[in-house]
Amino acid sequence: MTSVLFIGILIAQLLGTWLWVEQLQSSERDRMVEVSEAMGSRIAQTIAFFEKLPKQYRHIVLDQLRDMGGTRFFVSVNKQYIDLVPIEESEFSSLVRDNLQKSMTAQLGQIDDMEIVFVDFDNLKILTGNNLMVSLSPTWKRFALLEPGDESPFVVIQFPIDADEWMYLAAVVPKGELLLGVDWINGERIFSLSAVSLTVLLLTFLFVRWLVHPLKILAHQANLLGKGRNPRQLEEKGSKEMVATIGAFNSMAKRIQKFIADRERSFAAISHDLKTPLTRARLRVEGINDGPVKENLIGDLDYLETMVKGSLQIMTDGVEHENTSEIDLSSLLASILKKEEIHDLPIKINIKNNISMKGRALAIERLFSNLINNAITYGKGVEVTGEKKETGIFIQIKDKGPGLSDADKENVFKPYYRLEHKLSDAHSGLGMGIARNIANIHGGELELKDRRGGGLIVEVYFPV
Repeated sequence: MTSVLFIGILIAQLLGTWLWVEQLQSSERDRMVEVSEAMGSRIAQTIAFFEKLPKQYRHIVLDQLRDMGGTRFFVSVNKQYIDLVPIEESEFSSLVRDNLQKSMTAQLGQIDDMEIVFVDFDNLKILTGNNLMVSLSPTWKRFALLEPGDESPFVVIQFPIDADEWMYLAAVVPKGELLLGVDWINGERIFSLSAVSLTVLLLTFLFVRWLVHPLKILAHQANLLGKGRNPRQLEEKGSKEMVATIGAFNSMAKRIQKFIADRERSFAAISHDLKTPLTRARLRVEGINDGPVKENLIGDLDYLETMVKGSLQIMTDGVEHENTSEIDLSSLLASILKKEEIHDLPIKINIKNNISMKGRALAIERLFSNLINNAITYGKGVEVTGEKKETGIFIQIKDKGPGLSDADKENVFKPYYRLEHKLSDAHSGLGMGIARNIANIHGGELELKDRRGGGLIVEVYFPV
């Protein structure tokens, strides 16, 4: 669950980061379009001004402008084209170049042989030769373009203004670091993303644990209640809904315990009340002369006494107060089979490895004793196999008897149902129901299957 939660938070963070990057890129595109259009308009005005000047006055005006503090751009008229080392082409540099050219063309018309390049400050040249801006004298620096203070590149525009002169204009691109290329997902952002994801995961994990912990305790106590044990009263804490659920469970557990106690007292009273009239009836029957009537009455009294004993046995097995302990099923089954050897019938056991479980030893012994005794009685022999898997413990009681029909597979669990329709002290028709009840108390199940080649398989399952 924690890994799924972490993956979900990470995906949400990545999706949020991707949306943030897309919005930031869109915003920066809009800003660079606006900046480049404004720069193009101002550059076009500056170029138009110098183009209108007579050739002999261009250098005079440039000197005068520098003496007065310069222009918005560094402008010079050179004898030749100046080679520059441009920055690497990027999406934003192409965007700015296209908008500059579009804005300038709108005011000046088409300019032949115009070149627009972007260079960084260290590679900027303003004179012929190898004179870099950083090597200029302080006097020239005051009138030239100063270092922008960040990584913003410069845009340099060159085109022939006359046969022997080239117009040169350089200007810094405001906040133009994007033209150099931006690593939107860098190490710093990855660290921030991971830190936020882990923090959110930790807080979510603690919150979920606080929310689920009472539910786990409730589930454990409900499991104990289902196995016939008396759960403790739980502390009502957690969320509002959890407090209400725990309160309802506590009330339900109290009512169930009260119901079981009342039922035990009722059956105990019934047992006591029935013994006296049954004893009196038997004494009166004994005074009757021998005959069919006497035999029938004694048979009916025996039948009633067996039913009473069987009903009380169901109550005892259904509400088992025995404490749980570690049970060695391998040894227990071997011990039960050892006792059945007196019948001189085929007995076989095949248990893979040693199988143990936690449960009520006497109840488990009663369960398998009933099943093994049934297999020997009706199947004329028994084979016991067992295996512990990841899904649980599986014990199979196999015989080679006549087997059971699909209808009888359900009916044998009903009280007093017998295939021979004859009641006896040894087999009252309650054994299968008691066996399944004990399996259910331990969280398991009992299932009847047909055996290949004839016979019946009784499979008992216990959860690990």
